[in-house]
Amino acid sequence: MPKRILIMGGDVRSGQLLKFLEASTDYQVVGVWDKNENTPILTHARGSGINQVSDWREFIKEGKCDAILNLTGDKNLSVEIAREAAPLGIDILGQATAKLIWALLRQAWARDVYDRLQAQIEPSWSFEEILILLLEATRKLVHAEAGIIFTVNGKEIDEKISWGLSGEEVKKILSKINDLEKLCKNFYEERNPSFYIPLFSEKIFIGGIVLLETQSEDIEENLLNLIRNKVATIISHTKTLHKTIQLSNIDGLTGLYNHRFFHERMEKELYRAQQYDLNLSLIILDIDDFKKFNDTYGHLAGDQQLRAIAKILKFILRETDFIARYGGEEFAVILPETPLKGAQIAAERVRRAIENQDFGYPLRVTASFGVSGYPESGVTKNEIIDKADKALYLAKNQGKNRVCIAE
Repeated sequence: MPKRILIMGGDVRSGQLLKFLEASTDYQVVGVWDKNENTPILTHARGSGINQVSDWREFIKEGKCDAILNLTGDKNLSVEIAREAAPLGIDILGQATAKLIWALLRQAWARDVYDRLQAQIEPSWSFEEILILLLEATRKLVHAEAGIIFTVNGKEIDEKISWGLSGEEVKKILSKINDLEKLCKNFYEERNPSFYIPLFSEKIFIGGIVLLETQSEDIEENLLNLIRNKVATIISHTKTLHKTIQLSNIDGLTGLYNHRFFHERMEKELYRAQQYDLNLSLIILDIDDFKKFNDTYGHLAGDQQLRAIAKILKFILRETDFIARYGGEEFAVILPETPLKGAQIAAERVRRAIENQDFGYPLRVTASFGVSGYPESGVTKNEIIDKADKALYLAKNQGKNRVCIAE
């Protein structure tokens, strides 16, 4: 049978402590007493239908409880409680027990917070977004005023998110940590209590969390370990998920994005352009006489040519441009925030680079280009792609090795 408990007194956390005890199979809260009427624990007791005890002495004499959880903090009252309870064989659970229960409660909260966060992670969320959510959850859990979370690539920090700190202060704080692979406390005097928690995945160091100006001078070891393990697990899971998604989005031959992912990205970029009234352009290019090249020099030579053109596209175009292998010898390029004229200039630069490239074979290699854009060529994805396709066919019909703009 569960132990019947009378709770006496309490602070602002006691309402949550009461919730925890109610959910436990080891304890049954049979009554609550406090000398003040509007305390959090009495408010919660009223809402939960728990007996509010007016005379605690009579309550225990009637044998209605097995133990008293004394949270009053009143020394004189504590002496009186012990004197009344001892002859009745009633256990007195004091602040030490409450502290232990509170520690268990915080661990249960933390576990729930991280488990719910991990369950809600969407494949489309960026790694930066995941780090922001992890830092925010951890910061709130220990009531920290500021914090940092980072990951490493080898021994170098590669991703870094902070809250409540300037860029210069972040650098200063991280420089105070002598060994990034070791837990340290109160290392940053300007904003103590401070904690640094290193993160490991399968014994490999993957990053760390800094928590500054926490509410408590100390964080229980079990809670620190839970934070360390849960955050590291979520980071590792997210990296694996993103790596898997990236591999599924990549064309194995050229290393460019594939046809399926092109359509996903096109929809997102078009939506962004419409939301913020931006230009968006699309280039579709096709290698001229590719079948003839393949038939003359073989498919291995053809594959080599496709890889070489992929390198030209990546070298000439901007990092913000999205390059995909559209299918066969066709490539597609999404150019965010770019008007048709700008896309035409970019396409012409690529065309000249391909024309002037020595591919190591006597047959000359060229490509034809079709360019369309939002809003001039249409307002839907299919309209813009269709216009680029038609412009490409026009370039082919006009003699190949040229750039044509959608009409």
